[in-house]
Amino acid sequence: MSKEKKKIDPQIILLDLIIVIMVFVMLGVGYGLYFEISFDKEYSSGIRDASKMSYELSENNYSSFIRDNYINEYNGYNEAVSYKALADYVEALSLYKVYSAKGYDMRADEQAKIMDRARSEMGELTILADKADAKFGIER
Repeated sequence: MSKEKKKIDPQIILLDLIIVIMVFVMLGVGYGLYFEISFDKEYSSGIRDASKMSYELSENNYSSFIRDNYINEYNGYNEAVSYKALADYVEALSLYKVYSAKGYDMRADEQAKIMDRARSEMGELTILADKADAKFGIER
C-alpha cells in the first residue's frame, strides 16, 4: 500500500495566511483601543490639581502646563483662576516671542495685551511669570 501525498491547495494556504494576518491586526487594534480608552479615562476628569501644575512650572515644563490648562478649560474646571491666568500668560509670552522675532508687530502687540491682562489676574503667581520672562529672555 502506498500512501499518497495530499496536495496542498494554494488557496487554503493564502486563506490561512490572511487569517493569521487578521488575528495580528485585531490584536493591534485592540491594544490601540485599550490605550486610547485608558488615556481618555486618565485625562477626562481634568487636571484640577494646582500642585501638579505648580510642579510642572518648577520643572520648566511650560508646554504641559499650557496643555493642562486647556484640559481644565475643556472639562469646565475654572476654579484655579491664578493658574489659568499664568498659563494664559505663558502661552501669550511664547507667541509674543515668536511674533516679535518674525517681525509681526501687530500680532506681538495683541499677545502683549493678553500678557498684561493675565498678569493682572494671577495675583501672587507673578513671581512665576517673572521666571518665565527670564526663561524666554523678555525684559519687563
